[in-house]
Amino acid sequence: MTWHDGVKKFFSTYFSSPRMGPLGYILHSQYSPFRLETVYPSRNWRDAFEDLLALDLGGQMIPEAYRKAEDTFAAKQRYDLASDAIALSNTLIRENKEIDSRITRLSRVATKSGDKALAAHLADTTMRSQLKAITSQSITQAQEVKSRYESDQSKPASSLESRCHWIASLISSGALPGWSWYERTSVDGPVVTFGRVNAPPELEASIATSDKELLLRFDHGQPYSFGSPQPLREDLLQALVDGRLQAPESKTGSRESFNASQFSIMVQAGRAEPFKRSDGSMGMKVILDNNLANGTWKSQEFVQEPEKVFEEIHHAQQSMSGLRDFLVSWPGKDVLDYIEDLKKTLDERIADYEDDSFL
Repeated sequence: MTWHDGVKKFFSTYFSSPRMGPLGYILHSQYSPFRLETVYPSRNWRDAFEDLLALDLGGQMIPEAYRKAEDTFAAKQRYDLASDAIALSNTLIRENKEIDSRITRLSRVATKSGDKALAAHLADTTMRSQLKAITSQSITQAQEVKSRYESDQSKPASSLESRCHWIASLISSGALPGWSWYERTSVDGPVVTFGRVNAPPELEASIATSDKELLLRFDHGQPYSFGSPQPLREDLLQALVDGRLQAPESKTGSRESFNASQFSIMVQAGRAEPFKRSDGSMGMKVILDNNLANGTWKSQEFVQEPEKVFEEIHHAQQSMSGLRDFLVSWPGKDVLDYIEDLKKTLDERIADYEDDSFL
């Protein structure tokens, strides 16, 4: 047996074992909702599977009111995403025109001053072409986001969730009792460990995965593999917490709250616990613990508030992604910061030539 075959057999056996239960089915079966949605994307496999899990536990399907509350929040998230993309595109178009105007003006004063070398350099279209390419790419992305927003308006909230976060929502709704999740950020983005809570030895189980791995698994047919992505660089993280490293402020809408800072979420741990109400009926309580970049922990509890839990899970994902994007790309500049620096440089050169001492 080859190493590849051995790894494949190990995961197949592990995911099919009783200790993994429905989670193993979701992560491995050819009939997993993750696989079915790639073949029949127009159908709502995720909500249907969650209802089946709830019914199998002897309960009821997820109440329509819960779905509607989640859908309302998801609609706002889609709108914010589309608005941000369009705002960034419009900003780049405006900034590109301003840069073009400054280059023309500097070329004119340089020619007037007899600086033929600078005038020849400015006549080169490379800089303008690069800026236009960036702007064109942004416009294309904005149009794609806008089209996706228009086509996704009627889709349920579960379609907004990444695969890992949808599994977390199954745990928080009580559809996967006895499980918890522990999400941390890494160089490849959020990594989530799902584990049994207070299980007997024969049912102890855990599995760590990421949306990147699930994408490769279900969209591209690649097998699971051992190992985890590298954590974020500790020196850069500490510099961010100490204030020695400043993340640039977002130039557009809703992304402001996800700028990398000492308050960015590094880890989110979540679990659901049943409890008995005063009238004797059973309810579900969700406990979320967030570990911030500065080392502090923030704990929250939610009772029968699915839309709030949905929002907090989504917020943690965005916060981790924002932190990861900044620390992994550091010291790279945001395109708008680059344009701002370029405008400043051009203005300074124009001022030099227009000064009486140079003319």
